[in-house]
Order: sequence, then C-alpha cells, then structure tokens
Amino acid sequence: MTSLCFAFRQSLRTVLSLPSIENKMGNGHSQDKSKEAELWSHWSPDEKEQLKNFYEKGEPTSTLPAYYEKDLLAGIVATLIPSEKHLANYLTTAHSILKTKEPNPVYHVFQQCVKGQQLSLHDFVTLVVKSAIPLWFEDGSSYQWAPTSGQDHETLVNYFISYAEEEANKKKESMAWLTADDVSKQQSKEEHQASEWQEKAALSPSQISEAEFSHWIQHTPGVRGLFQLAVEHVLLDKPTDTSNLHSRRLHHLASPQIQQHNKETRKLLGKDKFSNLMTPYDYYMLSLSLPGNTLSWSDYEQTQRKVTQNVQHDMVFSSKRDGSSWQNFVSKMVGQGATLVVIQTKDGNVFGGYADEHWEYCNTHWYGNSSNFLFRIKDTYGRWEASSGSNDHYQYLCWGKKSLPNGFGMGGQFDYAGLWIDSDFIHGHSRAGPLCTTYSSPQLSTSDTFIVDQVEVWLVRPLVKDEDQDQAGGGGVLSHAEDMEFMEMAGKKMYSKDLGPEPTEEEEEEDDDSDKDHV
Repeated sequence: MTSLCFAFRQSLRTVLSLPSIENKMGNGHSQDKSKEAELWSHWSPDEKEQLKNFYEKGEPTSTLPAYYEKDLLAGIVATLIPSEKHLANYLTTAHSILKTKEPNPVYHVFQQCVKGQQLSLHDFVTLVVKSAIPLWFEDGSSYQWAPTSGQDHETLVNYFISYAEEEANKKKESMAWLTADDVSKQQSKEEHQASEWQEKAALSPSQISEAEFSHWIQHTPGVRGLFQLAVEHVLLDKPTDTSNLHSRRLHHLASPQIQQHNKETRKLLGKDKFSNLMTPYDYYMLSLSLPGNTLSWSDYEQTQRKVTQNVQHDMVFSSKRDGSSWQNFVSKMVGQGATLVVIQTKDGNVFGGYADEHWEYCNTHWYGNSSNFLFRIKDTYGRWEASSGSNDHYQYLCWGKKSLPNGFGMGGQFDYAGLWIDSDFIHGHSRAGPLCTTYSSPQLSTSDTFIVDQVEVWLVRPLVKDEDQDQAGGGGVLSHAEDMEFMEMAGKKMYSKDLGPEPTEEEEEEDDDSDKDHV
C-alpha cells in the first residue's frame, strides 16, 4: 500500500510539472512571431508594405508590362504563396530570391513551371529573358522598350543554355596537353556531352535534377540576376534599391545609361531604337564582360573625373549616319576613351571588339591591355577575352604609312588578325588558324575576308578631362576641323581630315625607318 501511494505521488508530481497544451501552443506562436519579426527586419518600410500587399492578395499590386510572361508569373506566385499559406516561409523565400544569390529558390520556381506548364529548361530561360531584359533596359538606359522581332531573344537564350558546358570544355581543351590525351578524341567527347546537355535542356517536361540545375545556373553569368529582376517586379512596385542605381548597374540589374540620340539620328534609326546593329539582348550580353567603370560611376568617381553626371554610352560614330568614311571613323574614335566597335558585313555577320584603352593617333605598335575582348552577336553569341591568348597584340590603328599595314586591327598579327579593317574602310578579314593568338577567338566572319556594310563605335568610358588642354583651346588630332574643311574647299587636299597635317616626305621616311626598327 505504501509503495502504491508513493508511485501515485510521483506520477502526480510529473503531471503537474509538465507544461500545458496551451503553454506549448503559446510558445510555438511566440517563436513564429519572433522568426517573422527577424525576417521582416531585412526589408525597408516601403518594401514591407508591398510584400504584405502581395501576400494578402496573392497577385502583383500593380499591372505588369505587356511583355512580362504570364507562365513565369504563375510559377512565381505558386512558389511564394502555395495553397497552404505560411508567412514565415513566404518571407524566407522572398528574402532568398531578392537578397541572396542562392540557386535553390530559382529551381523551385522552375519546378512549378514544369509542373504547371510542362516546360523545358529552354522554355523557362526564354520566359526569364523575355520578361527581364526589357526591365533591365528600361530601368537604366533612358530608352523605352520597343517591341523587337519575335526571335531576337533566342540567341541570348541559347547562349545561357550552352555557356557553362562550353566554358568547361574550353578548360578541358587547354589542359589536354598536360594529360597527353588525344586532342581530337577529347573534342569529340566534349561535343557529345554538349549535345547531350542541349537535348536535356530542350526536353519537355524537364527531367533536370536540382543538382544539375544548380551547377548550370551557378556557372552561367547573368541568369540569376535576370531572375531576381523578374521576381522583384512582381513582389515590389519598384526595384528594392532605386536610390542606388550605381550598384544596380554594376550588378547587371539595370542597363548602363545610353545617351539619347539627336533628331537626325532618331530619324535614321527610329524613335526608340538605340542602335542599328545591336538589340538590347545583344547589349546585355556584352555588358556582362565590360569593366565596372564603363557601366556606372560612383559619386567619388564622378568627383575624380570632374563631371557632374554618370557615364553615358554614346554612339560617337555610325556609318549609317556619318558615312562610310575612314577619316570620319578614326576622327570620331581616336583619343576618346574605351570603345565598343561593332561591324556588320555584307553577308549579314555582326561582330566586333572592345578596346579598354583609347585609340591613339597613328601608333605604329600594337598596344592596349588584357581587358579587351572580341565578340560575335549574330545567330550565335561568342566572347573571347584577351587574357586567354599568347601575345599582347590587343589593338592597332595606323594609316598613311608606306611600310606598314594601314588599318584597324585587334589580335593576331598583320595579315592574320583576329579582326581587321583596311584603311579603305571596305575590306576586312578575320583569320584564326584555327584560333587567334591574342584572343583565342575563332574566325568571326563566314569566310576569312569580308566586305564592310555598317560600323558603329560606342564610347563607353570617356577619358578623364585634361583641364590644361581645355584651357589652351584643345589641340591634337581633332583640332582645327573647320580650318581643314576650308582648305579642302579651296583646293588644298588635306592628308587626313581632322587628323593633322600631311607629313613631308622626309618626315614620313624618318617615321618609316623608326617603324621598321620596332616591328
């Protein structure tokens, strides 16, 4: 009996010491509130209000642009607000998409699109590109989005799909000689793997695993940022940090600012068209490779440069506007700053090069730096960096020399350049044999020689102003243009309009002798 009483008392003590169900529920509720408070702390007051509105309504609080893809919107909404709503999960997902670089939430949206619309990876990337590139362009360029042809996005989509696989193959090829592998066998194996991946990316509904997806997106620059931009415009009425457009441009969430064309150029190109040779899709791809100080300047950089506004990309030369003239081409380009040169050939190829250093007046040597790159933007995107080559023949510009090639060149060597335009501004070549020795680029044109159709030069980072030169009234190759035009009208043919006086025969012979010593 005594033992039974003792056991009863012990059981009673245990029961009395246990927390009640109400206390358990209260503690759980308190923990949820604490977690929610911590998650809300990542957002500004304005962002909190917009996130609450989206959570309550289950749809964007403002009308999305007509170009925004509805299937992408459906996948985003299904991921953020499933049938069983949970505020903490919603805030966690929103934070991981907009405030971090994690690939997992992108995969979850992708899976919702696969489940709901039976999409392939190629389809999903198409939705992201078609929705986000117009947002990127309008957020920073100062231009409005103008509808493009139905397939303009396709080249960028294919570039994103293939990028990671192609970069991995390049590394394997560069290391093949170390392992004594048969190069042809290695290339055949890589081509087969690339083909397998492209087939898998096109399969609908997609069978790509989370591990495969994460590897692909982490090794493909640009896709994660475009996805973030697309979600941002669904959840928030405006970008999360418009006060810092500088940072957004550096992270490719907003386009570099593009200078508005004058009336004459708008008439030639069209009201909302910024280039006759590039689409915003092309421009985005190129911007991924441009140095940060060509995309945007901080307040400090503007102070150092003695300017009061951010960098603007300016089409300083267009053969459509300025004429197919070598003199106009070089006079608009020399001594300006970092440039993108875009060339269209008579057979429709479009390619070009980025020069990080300014083009010099008849420098008879190769010069420049390893930030340069060559590119192709028609049908298939390609970008080849100077740092991957075996010499420093980054850029060359010369004319009026009897003993040296006269023309514009990037990479390789004379007569075998990665990219070359003769000083007649008609003929050019791209000879690789099989790769350019400076840029490791293939032949850019269909055949190794081409006929120039159109050229654009984009100034993407002007030189720092020289106050002493400005106060002295200028000078250099661009000075006294009006005087030269007057002399030509009077019958005195100038050596090269706007590029300085014609050298005497003695001066030219001295220059040529000096040039031979350096070649």
